[in-house]
Amino acid sequence: MTARAVVAAIDREPAKRRRPRAFQQIVDEIRGDVFGRRLRDGDRLPSEAALAERFAVSRLAVREALRVLELQGLVRVAHGFQGGVFVAESGSMPVTAALETMLRLEHLDRAEIYTARRYLEPNTAALAARRLDQRTSLALQENVAEAARRVDAGRPAFAKNLEFHTLIAEACGNRILRLMTSAVLELLRVVEQRKPSDAKVNREASQAHAAILDALRSGDATQTRAAMERHLEWLERHYGAPRPRA
Repeated sequence: MTARAVVAAIDREPAKRRRPRAFQQIVDEIRGDVFGRRLRDGDRLPSEAALAERFAVSRLAVREALRVLELQGLVRVAHGFQGGVFVAESGSMPVTAALETMLRLEHLDRAEIYTARRYLEPNTAALAARRLDQRTSLALQENVAEAARRVDAGRPAFAKNLEFHTLIAEACGNRILRLMTSAVLELLRVVEQRKPSDAKVNREASQAHAAILDALRSGDATQTRAAMERHLEWLERHYGAPRPRA
């Protein structure tokens, strides 16, 4: 069949068969409303029956659309007496889910995660040094003090260590960097559940975080970047260089 014949055959195809699948219209419109801020975090969507009537589709198509939107991180489904479908708060969950799938399927290890952090977080910290406010400075100080107490008592300090990096990302003023950092840190949390970090890591982190906090408070972006780089390079060496992929 010639190319002209193929085009002619498509033109003769009934319009109904060329329409998007029923659920896709719902997905596209709700996505557009979320991105256009016509729907905002926490807004409740109409019921399945109302959506089915509005789009002239079956309730099965509505459920399929809502599953797609949920997987994309745009809506959340709540069950129970006050349940329903709500616009999800913006965050790193879709990114984290994708990274966690990669972790499970491709067997990513800690070293690879720390390599990614080494290229991401020093510049994020440098930005935070220029924007650090009193509230965040005090929160970081309390964090470092509590982590040190846990290390001295021989208790795990991983949660406080992750919180330290989260606070810095939140202070950087760039939502994309904050989102990316949050996703990578959540991935590290998954790894920690499988194999907790050792006391040596906790002691090094306690000392390094104190140095990073001093640099942040100085407002010197270059000094802060260097302090964060030293910390993450140590962790990368401790866990070993990433294995080359076949």
